[in-house]
Amino acid sequence: MRLIVLMLLFSAFTAQGRVIPLEDFAQKSQFKNVQISPDGKHIAYTYEEGDRVKLGTMNLKNKKGIFSFDVGKDREIVQFNWITNERLYFVGGNITGWLDGAAKDYRAYFANYDGKKREGIPLQYSGIVSTLENDEDHVLILKRQRDGVKVHKMNIFTLKTNYLADEPSTIGGMNSSVVDIVVDNNDEPRIAIEFDPVDRDDFDDDQIYFHTKQPGGEWAQVEFDNKRDERPIVQDLGFNKDNTKFYFISNFDLSDMGAHGFFSYDFKSGNIELIYRHEDADILGGIYSADEELIGVRYEAGYPDFFYLKDESLADEVQFHKSLRASFPNSDLSVGAYTNDKSTTTIRVRSDQNPGDFYVFNRKNSKVSYLASSMPHIKPNEMAKIEPFIMKARDGLKMYGQLTLPPGKELKNLPMVVYPHGGPYGPRDYWAWRERPQLFANRGYLVLQLNFRGSGGYGSGFQEAGFHEWGAKMQDDITDATLWAIEQGYADKDRICIHGVSYGGYASMQAVVKEPDLYACSIPDAGPYDLDYQLRKADSFKQNKKARLWFFERMLGPDYEKLNAERSPAYNLDKLKAPLLIVHGEEDVRVPIGNAYLLEEKLKEKGIKYETMYKEDGHGFQKVPYRIELYEKMLAFLDKHIGE
Repeated sequence: MRLIVLMLLFSAFTAQGRVIPLEDFAQKSQFKNVQISPDGKHIAYTYEEGDRVKLGTMNLKNKKGIFSFDVGKDREIVQFNWITNERLYFVGGNITGWLDGAAKDYRAYFANYDGKKREGIPLQYSGIVSTLENDEDHVLILKRQRDGVKVHKMNIFTLKTNYLADEPSTIGGMNSSVVDIVVDNNDEPRIAIEFDPVDRDDFDDDQIYFHTKQPGGEWAQVEFDNKRDERPIVQDLGFNKDNTKFYFISNFDLSDMGAHGFFSYDFKSGNIELIYRHEDADILGGIYSADEELIGVRYEAGYPDFFYLKDESLADEVQFHKSLRASFPNSDLSVGAYTNDKSTTTIRVRSDQNPGDFYVFNRKNSKVSYLASSMPHIKPNEMAKIEPFIMKARDGLKMYGQLTLPPGKELKNLPMVVYPHGGPYGPRDYWAWRERPQLFANRGYLVLQLNFRGSGGYGSGFQEAGFHEWGAKMQDDITDATLWAIEQGYADKDRICIHGVSYGGYASMQAVVKEPDLYACSIPDAGPYDLDYQLRKADSFKQNKKARLWFFERMLGPDYEKLNAERSPAYNLDKLKAPLLIVHGEEDVRVPIGNAYLLEEKLKEKGIKYETMYKEDGHGFQKVPYRIELYEKMLAFLDKHIGE
């Protein structure tokens, strides 16, 4: 079952692309995200250096850099915004990996764009809720306190705060608290979300309550018919122009399968309405006008797509967004914040073949000026195309995946690399340029990626279908996708290798012990091979044994102690046939290298030969020289075992 048939076959005899140097795939992104200052004179941007994400500023007129902000070793910048023409806000946190339990230790900073007057504080609040356009010295923040978040006004130079006392009383149990407050376009708190963990020792009984307030009125609870057994998603998308509607993403109305939908709350009628829900794919976020009014939402089933609000007052803005998309066909487009005069913004354009280009767009004269490329050394016309597909697993569950097609090769009996993503709960593969699939495709290999059960982006029910299924149904999904590619005639059944990082490394090792005749080789990278060892030694849950046991049960089920031996590939090597290249960073704290040492020990006990590559690096190699060496070694390994 395919999403697009025509495009899957388009590349049968396209011109063979050149062999691109490994260095091009190993380089870091020069620009990750870009924002223009309110007066349009400066640009702030994030970029990668070493294993960290830093923040830079530049003069837009002459393109000269001004300052670079760093937040320390093993830490990176995760968020930034312009507050005024002079002042920036940014958040730094610990670099963490595959488990969300690792402490981020967020810290917030305010600084001038030239690095002066920098002030930082522990992030004891949930972020900025309003930049107060008419007040150059203050912002509204949500400050976290023992009894929940509260709205404060903060001075962006002294960081002193004043409590504004505007939140509802909780209605839940003794542990319940308000966790989010949303202000309207007039900076008045109008929506509040209350979280009730019910039993703190039970991570699966969480509930929320929905509070609203009329302008100048009192808080009132809104009937929120939550059908979920655990905490539903409620993600703020903002208010309409006259503050009569609040938009949000949620899944509160679903008891099982189904994507996160697009909802509105009408302050006049008190009704919550489902505006749009894709049959499979979650709403990912909003798209906005120059006045920051919501005009639609974006989602991605196979390709990126948009749903627009059917409101006559928004028609011009919707048409404008559609015309921008038409100017960059076959691409995913995102529009940044506008300058104060609503004339200028930044645009990011990316695709399966393009890591990303940034432009400055002047709406008054319709002038588009190239600003920078995320990876300027990458030539999109030399990159491989990615085509989505749909398949059904053996139990009938529908899932999406994608094929990266080697240029100049007929889509028939190709050597194939199966590339499962990390996570596994929550992350997913998108229709986007990624270095390793592109590297393999450039060398003639078909690459298959599957959003197996447990992946994010297709509803909480789809993600929850992966609970208890590490090494079981989640692994069967990857097997079924591999068999699907063989049955379609795309992949040569005798020339298939599997490779992944983190959970993908686990899946790559589990694949060859569970399906010894399906894969001709495996390259597990930074994977956990004894699940109990992993959860005891990783940094993610070291300080919280209850959370660790909860996650262990979520991975394997109530009999996790018994199932650990069954689902940990290190203890199931009897049927192993595939050659192994084991890759790991010696400084990895997400998935400690002890996992690889333990696997080696068990392989030696069985007399099984293998190859390794260990380097003084972290979770997935970050140092460019190590990446180049790894790519050389992987390609030699693939050529030896599944090459032509």
